[in-house]
Amino acid sequence: MISSQKQEVQHWLDSMRGADDPEAAGRDRNPRWLPKSRAGASIAVVALAVMAGFWVWAFSPLAPSGHPDTLYNVVFTHNAEDICAATVAAVGRLPGAAEATGPEDRAGQIRTSTPLFEDMVTELRAEADDVVGSDADLVDAWLADWDTYLGDRRAYATTLAGGSDPPFTVSSRDGEAITGYIDIFAEVNAMPSCATPGDV
Repeated sequence: MISSQKQEVQHWLDSMRGADDPEAAGRDRNPRWLPKSRAGASIAVVALAVMAGFWVWAFSPLAPSGHPDTLYNVVFTHNAEDICAATVAAVGRLPGAAEATGPEDRAGQIRTSTPLFEDMVTELRAEADDVVGSDADLVDAWLADWDTYLGDRRAYATTLAGGSDPPFTVSSRDGEAITGYIDIFAEVNAMPSCATPGDV
């Protein structure tokens, strides 16, 4: 009696799942999540392989960092850092702002250090001759910002030489200080020495 009731309950449960004969369903039908054909199985395998390959690539050094200023040409970034580091070291050996006796003296210091940075930018441009594609556009824009910044330094030195001593200000691009663009580019490309100097 109990066995008969169990069979009726089981039959009712199976009918709710859409399987009148659970044993036959288990033998003749694949689980619903499995593809019903070999073609479907092949597509599923390929899709899984593509997804796995994407995530392996995404977490590998080959994937870009995601910042729009990131360069693919790491040879340029390494060489640029060396060029900038040498210039920063040379400027560091010059008298600093704290040693200036007045605006005129400070103007002379800036006029001494600025040509060193001009030479640095010239070297960077020569190094960028081997940079192509979108990287070349990014580097050109960055060096153009450097040109603007160096012009600001020269203009400030002229103001100081006239006896005035206002704060140093820089040009803007798209409402942002030009130094921000220079520094972000240097940061995302691992060129810390190529950020704007703090000697002014």
